[in-house]
Amino acid sequence: MPLTALTLFHLASLLIAGAVGVATFRFIPDTSMYDAAFTGMLVLALGVLSGEGAARRLERRLLMRSLDAERAAREGQAEAIAELTAELDVLRQHRDQEELVAEMRLVRSQLARIAAGGAANGQGAGSPRNAGPVELEGQPLIEAVLSALKDNRIDLYLQPVVQLPQRRMAFHECLTRLRDGENHVIAPGQYLPVAEQAGLTATIDNLSLFRCVQALKRRRNDDSSFGFFCNLSMATLEDESFFEQFLEFLVANRDLASRLVFELEADRLLQATPKVREHLDSLKRIGFRLSVDNIDRADIDLLALVDAGAVFAKVDVEVLKQLGHADRPLPLLVEKLRARGMVLIAAKVESEDQVLDLVEDDLTLAQGYLFGEPRPMRSDA
Repeated sequence: MPLTALTLFHLASLLIAGAVGVATFRFIPDTSMYDAAFTGMLVLALGVLSGEGAARRLERRLLMRSLDAERAAREGQAEAIAELTAELDVLRQHRDQEELVAEMRLVRSQLARIAAGGAANGQGAGSPRNAGPVELEGQPLIEAVLSALKDNRIDLYLQPVVQLPQRRMAFHECLTRLRDGENHVIAPGQYLPVAEQAGLTATIDNLSLFRCVQALKRRRNDDSSFGFFCNLSMATLEDESFFEQFLEFLVANRDLASRLVFELEADRLLQATPKVREHLDSLKRIGFRLSVDNIDRADIDLLALVDAGAVFAKVDVEVLKQLGHADRPLPLLVEKLRARGMVLIAAKVESEDQVLDLVEDDLTLAQGYLFGEPRPMRSDA
C-alpha cells in the first residue's frame, strides 16, 4: 500500500479512537477520564493492527501481480528470443549454403584449369625452363604437380610476421607446398616453373586461398586469431569470368576482411592494367586490404604503390638501409608513408643487430627466419 494511503488510515484510526474515548467519558456514567483514554488507546491499537494487516495483504497482492506481469514479460521475451534465434539459424544456414555454392563454383573452375593443364602438358611436354636443381624433371615433375593438385595434396605453411619491439605475433604469411604421391614435399623452386608453364599458378594460389579462408572461418569467433597474408595471382585478377566468381566467394566471407590481406609482387602492381586496378578496387570496396612484397631494390616508387592501393609493403631488410639518406632519414620516410596509410614490413630479418636497427628506425612489423621458419598449418588452425 502507498505510504500516503497508510498515513491517512492511521490518522482516521486516531480520530475514531479519540471520538470513542470522548463518547465513553461523556455518555457512560461513572467513567473516569483515564478509563476513557484507555478505551480510546485500545481502539486506536486495534485500528492500527487491522490497518497494517490490510496494508500487508494489499501489498502482497500487488507484489504478486507485479511478479506475474514480470514473469509473463520474461516468457514473452524468451519466446521472441527463440523466434529470433530460429530466424538467425535459418539465415546462417542460408549464408553457409551460399558460401558453399560459391566455393564449389570456384573449385569446379580450378578442376577445369587442372584438366586443361594436364591435357596441354600431356602432349610430349619437355623439361620446364629454369626449373633448377630438382629431384624430378620434365614430364614426371609435371605429372607430380598435376597429381598433387587433383588429389588436393596442397599444404599451407605459415611464417610469422611479428610486431616490434615486443615480437608479438601480428600476422601469418601463407606459403604453399605440394606433395607428390609418396608425400615428398615439392618446394616452390620445383613446382613454380612447371605451374607457370602449365598455366596453373592461379590454381595453386586460389586453392591456397580457400585453405586460408576455411582456417579463418573455423576461428570466426576467436578474437585472438591472427591475420593471414595470402598470395593473389595476377592471373586471377586478369581473368574476367573467374574473378566474378572469386569476388562472389569473397563477398560471402567479407566478415573475414580484417584478417585476410592479399599480397602481390610490387612490380606487378605498378605494371597492372586498368582492368586489374578495377578488380583491386572491388576488393578494397568490400574491405580487403592489399600488401606488396619482393621489394629488393631501393629505387622503387613507394608512393606509387600507396596510390595503387597497397596498405603494407614488405621490403628486404638490407634494402631498407638504402631507402634512408641524409636528406630523408629512414624514420622520416616510415612516418611519411604511415601518414599516407602504408606500413613498411622488414622482410628477411636474420640477426639481432638488424632488429635493433629496425627499432631505432621506427619499424613496427618484421618477418624472417630469426622469428620463425615456415611451418605446416595445424589441422585445427
